[in-house]
Amino acid sequence: MPATALSAPQESTECVHFVDDWHGILHETYGGDSDRVALDCARRLAADPAGEGAYAWTLGLVMMAAHIGRFSRKDVAAAALEALHATDRRLREAPCAHRTHPYEGDLDDRIDHFVDDLPLLTNGLAEDRDPDWEDDATKEQWLCPRDIAGYARVAIDIIAPGSVGGIPPRLPVRDARRAEDLRSIVWDYPSAAVDPAQELSAYARNLVANPLGYHRAGLVVVLHAACWYAASGRIRDRRVLDTMVDALEAVLPGLGGASCAHGEGEHPEVGRDTAEQATVGIHLLSPGGRGVYRHWHREELETAPLEAWLCPAFLAAIAREALDHLRTGRERLFGLRDTAHLDEALLRPDGRLDVERLTHAVRFRCRDGQAAEDAGLWAARRFAAGPADPRERLVLLLVACWSVTSGEEAPPEAVHRDLRAILGAVRADLAVGACAHGDAHPWEVLAELAGRRHFGFHEDPYGAHLNHLYAPGEYDAPEPSFGAEVWGCPRHVGERVGQALRIIDGAR
Repeated sequence: MPATALSAPQESTECVHFVDDWHGILHETYGGDSDRVALDCARRLAADPAGEGAYAWTLGLVMMAAHIGRFSRKDVAAAALEALHATDRRLREAPCAHRTHPYEGDLDDRIDHFVDDLPLLTNGLAEDRDPDWEDDATKEQWLCPRDIAGYARVAIDIIAPGSVGGIPPRLPVRDARRAEDLRSIVWDYPSAAVDPAQELSAYARNLVANPLGYHRAGLVVVLHAACWYAASGRIRDRRVLDTMVDALEAVLPGLGGASCAHGEGEHPEVGRDTAEQATVGIHLLSPGGRGVYRHWHREELETAPLEAWLCPAFLAAIAREALDHLRTGRERLFGLRDTAHLDEALLRPDGRLDVERLTHAVRFRCRDGQAAEDAGLWAARRFAAGPADPRERLVLLLVACWSVTSGEEAPPEAVHRDLRAILGAVRADLAVGACAHGDAHPWEVLAELAGRRHFGFHEDPYGAHLNHLYAPGEYDAPEPSFGAEVWGCPRHVGERVGQALRIIDGAR
């Protein structure tokens, strides 16, 4: 049986030579053969599943369980599970006078300390005489056979989620990773290894495949949390939004015209903290996660009870809200963008451009990105319609290019579809050759000055110049000034068109 007498120093268990390796595998920093280390630990436990060293080999497998479950060969996982089950069978019914055991606590709070605490368990010092011992539980509780059996079950559940009972509720490791990835997406800082399009498509496909299943509530909550990101323009693959729409359309009939007994304000608040909401959604996907959420609710009464998250009426309401948002976003990003209504805003009563309004919309795209996109698309379409005034044609073309190059990323398909066709036709018609201006073309000069903050943080070099170019009698000539022939130089125009097309083509 595992040692519990602490009155005299004991010979250190052989495990102390491996604990650093186990810790490295836990944190994915171990540079050796992780499967060899895990298999060695499992074999040592299997050789004496209730012996004096069982506590060490069991805790070692707890430290490596996430790696074993995710990365190890099948034979390694099978050996670990067999050894852990043997330990559980041998020790779980052992006599015990303890009211609680460490395995019943939060593993995440303790597992990082295993590397330091494990060698201390059999160093012969009682807790009050061991300056390095900081855990709330006694060493006797840690070495109790029932605690070792409990940790064996914890490791089994990490390697093979849901395959064993008698453990505290725990979010499966894979779901903890999913929650972390999903939070990074809705925060708009996806982790390096995360592809938001693939992640969101996977959740949507799972809901399409089984819209009435156990995972329904969690998937609806997740898709609602992510719908703002998906419709923001960050994802440029229409199929992702199509799949999310299909999923929510599939789930609504099963929720029907659900009503409930919850009063006003008793359903969970959603949409305000999408990262927290996404985390809850992931917890709803598994019995362990739901158990963890119940514990949260007991500890933090301001959280909604689990039953409120599972309420069909609540799920129907947020599914409809997410569906409406995704449909609207899909049309804005991939549909036919209407700009005819801008004639009233961007044309004066005499039919001439209100050029200041036009350039203002593009200049302040940081405040209203869609207004800048629409203004650029309107300018391109009006240019393609062939206004007679050559100055107007030039300004419209430059504004259309500016609307593309001023953004941090390419415009969505609903915008760049027409832009590419119009600008592509311009490039094909341009006869670009050598010119007398050298590197003194306006846009390049202004860009260099802006980069050196020549104009200050809030000054706009481009809009002021375009206003003057179109209506020199109405707007003062800004410095440095350029003649109309330099602005209209085929090489200058060709460079602007070419840069805009390169950005657009990069989004395809």
